Amino acid sequence: MNISSKVNNLDGLKRSLSITVDKNEYINEFNKGLGKYKASAKIDGFRAGKVPENIIIKNYKDRIHGDAMNALIESSLSESLVENKLDTASPPKLSIDQTGSFENDLVFTAEFEIYPLFSVKNIGDIEIEQPDVVINDKDIDEVVKNIQKQHIKWEEKKDKSMTGDKVVLDYEGLIDGETFDNNKQDNFTFVIGDKVNGDSATTGLFKAFYNNTSGELMGSEKSFEYKMPDDFNDKKIAGKTIKYNIKIRHIYEGVLPELNDEFYKKFGVENSDYEVFKDNVSKYMKVELDQKMKSITSAAINQKLLDENDFEVPEHMLQTEVQSISSQYEGMQQKIDDKIKLELDLIARKRVKLNLIYMKLTEEHKLTVGEKDVYEFISKSDPATQEQLIKKSKEDKNYLNHIKNKLLEDAIIDLIASKCKLKKVTKSFLEVVN
Repeated sequence: MNISSKVNNLDGLKRSLSITVDKNEYINEFNKGLGKYKASAKIDGFRAGKVPENIIIKNYKDRIHGDAMNALIESSLSESLVENKLDTASPPKLSIDQTGSFENDLVFTAEFEIYPLFSVKNIGDIEIEQPDVVINDKDIDEVVKNIQKQHIKWEEKKDKSMTGDKVVLDYEGLIDGETFDNNKQDNFTFVIGDKVNGDSATTGLFKAFYNNTSGELMGSEKSFEYKMPDDFNDKKIAGKTIKYNIKIRHIYEGVLPELNDEFYKKFGVENSDYEVFKDNVSKYMKVELDQKMKSITSAAINQKLLDENDFEVPEHMLQTEVQSISSQYEGMQQKIDDKIKLELDLIARKRVKLNLIYMKLTEEHKLTVGEKDVYEFISKSDPATQEQLIKKSKEDKNYLNHIKNKLLEDAIIDLIASKCKLKKVTKSFLEVVN
């Protein structure tokens, strides 16, 4: 193909490619299209394939011209990218400087981002910490205790509340004696001392409730103050001191179920004793530990890959990922403010960067995953869902690719784990799984 091209470096990973296609290429492409229309065009008064050329041109000139232009742009751009060794990371934005014709060359410019050029640090030099865990009787007894807690029976008590008791209360929050949105709730229920996940404001408020209800009797009324953090996402109450008025409706004491035949039967252990039940629990713990260890190893490796491989990421890939995460966030009916936008951007940047590292490692180590690997993976899944998974994989290409990508990620993690330096750190079972 008679074309010429010039690469221009723009900001960061952005490039522009100026391409000129000789007018003779246009003439050939136009004539090729003309021939196709002559062979297939149906016009009243003429037999198919016998329409005079001037009639074809009169009726279809614009279409033939458009088809020729599109074909030339596509083929010349593809050829120029290969010739200049450019791997695009974003769809090219085209601007036509001169339209191709029988008299003129076709001249156009394509702007796009390229993938970053980098080498992954030698995976043999990566060092990660890995928990060294031995499941002992103390761990098993603790897990059994937790299982009992999951089946706890709550009985109302008249004595003062204490850590571990369930409290039901009504509260109202006031700022300078004034109400605000969602400032009150009836039958607010919590267990004193329970761990709370969330931001500092949430965990701090729960601790305040714990402290001000512990040691109280049913029917007690009291007030306490809590200052919201200055950076709290609800600007109307951020930095404000809230006075909470509470009234305790109920206090319940948790009674653990006895370890007897009735309890064991709930877990499929018939006519057994504590030692047999412990053995079953131990087997479950080993499975859970194995899964957790894989997760910990994967997270540690990913973090090392991110920390030790510094390069710029394509803006298009970043924004696509941000949009995807934002859609998921909005789907959970979460409001996206400036603080959350920054967090989503950081998450997206890490994901894109890690995907690029994975792509590089896949290429360097010639890792592949085929449909055979997918179906082998499915065959090891829950028998009850295997047929459904196979059907979905055959019908939905995106789902099939999702499994392939997951298996490829697993292969990369396994590869690195087998070659990197592992620093064993002694930890208990509960330290690892919680």
